[in-house]
Amino acid sequence: MNPAEIVGIVVACISILTAILGGMLWLIRAQVAMQREFKPNGGASTRDSLNRIETDVREIRGKVDDHIDWHMDHK
Repeated sequence: MNPAEIVGIVVACISILTAILGGMLWLIRAQVAMQREFKPNGGASTRDSLNRIETDVREIRGKVDDHIDWHMDHK
């Protein structure tokens, strides 16, 4: 094996390692960004939106139940 082949193998290994580490770094950053979305932050996160939707659904459910009860009482 001559020195040019050794250098080629080393460069290939370094390139592969760099690609793998870069992909892992990208995945870690994406995971951290997703975790931030599911923590309430005062209105802009996905968790805050889900909390507002849940509150609205509970309010609507209560109104529908009251409306059904009203109709049942006035038969």
